[in-house]
Amino acid sequence: MGDAPRSIRKYYAPVLGAFSIAPERRKMKLKKKTLYNILMIAAIAVIAALAVFFAGRHLGWFDKPAPEGEATAITATVQKGLSNLTRGGIASEITGETRLRKGDTVSVTSGYVSAKVGGCSLTLSQGAKLEILSAKPEDMQMRLVTGEAFCQAGDAAVTLHYGAHSAKLRSAVLVCTVRTGSETLYVLGGSVSDGFSTFDAGKTGSYVGTELSVQNLDLKALSSFALECILGSPEDMVCKSDEVKSVLESRNVTPEPTQPEEDNSTDTTPDSSAKPNETTKPDETAKPDETTKPAEKPTYACTIEIRCDTILNNMQDLKPGLDVYVPDSGTILPATTVTFTEGETVFDVLKRICDARGIQIEYSYTPMYGSYYIEGINHLYEFDCGQQSGWMYKVNGWFPNYGCSSYKLEAGDTIVWAYTCKGLGTDVGAPDFMG
Repeated sequence: MGDAPRSIRKYYAPVLGAFSIAPERRKMKLKKKTLYNILMIAAIAVIAALAVFFAGRHLGWFDKPAPEGEATAITATVQKGLSNLTRGGIASEITGETRLRKGDTVSVTSGYVSAKVGGCSLTLSQGAKLEILSAKPEDMQMRLVTGEAFCQAGDAAVTLHYGAHSAKLRSAVLVCTVRTGSETLYVLGGSVSDGFSTFDAGKTGSYVGTELSVQNLDLKALSSFALECILGSPEDMVCKSDEVKSVLESRNVTPEPTQPEEDNSTDTTPDSSAKPNETTKPDETAKPDETTKPAEKPTYACTIEIRCDTILNNMQDLKPGLDVYVPDSGTILPATTVTFTEGETVFDVLKRICDARGIQIEYSYTPMYGSYYIEGINHLYEFDCGQQSGWMYKVNGWFPNYGCSSYKLEAGDTIVWAYTCKGLGTDVGAPDFMG
């Protein structure tokens, strides 16, 4: 009997040994799992911290606040709509006041943005893009890549690059526009020099390529955005607020569609009972004055431009085979001076210049609106580059809400035909809601 327990223990020794080792193994596995979990949590924490760091660095969370009243601080603030900041190739939405750095680009998707670059305050219009070239206090430089900006420069000089040109801004108020193939400065106060020419208050300097033209400032040539900025500015300018308001109010008036004159006569058959007075003979001595000619109507000048540069950013949406009709520059017709007579319309000038330059154009008359509708220019038609694509026109920066054959031109008008791809015209500068 005494041997039984020993034999049993001998027989079951491996099993008993296993039971005795199992708890130790379980403890080891538990320790390893716990260590693994700790390491995973630590790794996640490090990744999250790095993500926050890089995001904060990108968005400027860790930037030191600028001393109060510091003129060298570069900031951007969304006043209305949506705008993006591109920094290091990464784009993010601008919220609140954002400190800008060298290399930053501000793009206005909708609405407008106010920016301060050194001693210069800017208001960027919808579609505008501004790049910071230098953020050094002693050398503030920026580039208006495209779009429109209302600038109010203080005592500290700031260099503004626009297109292939640049100007030192100091104690001046101006509007700068950069379009495909053209750049314009409208000087409202002070003076601006680009190193070659000086534009005083009340002057407009326009570059088409390298060709410069200087004219007297015409408020009608300014966009509604620029006129509204003028009204909201406390700076002294050459234009009066009443004049600015008058131009804005005129753009809010929709003229009645022109209707063809009707012939109200009911009988066009000559009255056979009516006979000429046989006793009356024409005066054979009276002869028409062969030197008398019909008085010629006075002629006026305007400029017209046809652009489809928005298609270049939406080539994936363009119908196959139509890319041959899209110029590399996006400009079908550069800004061209055209003469017209009193009473002629945007449609008249468009048709005449297209016929003269051999540019294809197709249009149709809409009786309901009493106006012509432009279906296609240069073989580019409505819906050829998306469901919201088609041709729009603007005069002096304003997009009328009626047909082009109802808009009667005035001397000095600037016409731009632009092909919109998205946003029902917002991509070419039209307001969010056409009113």
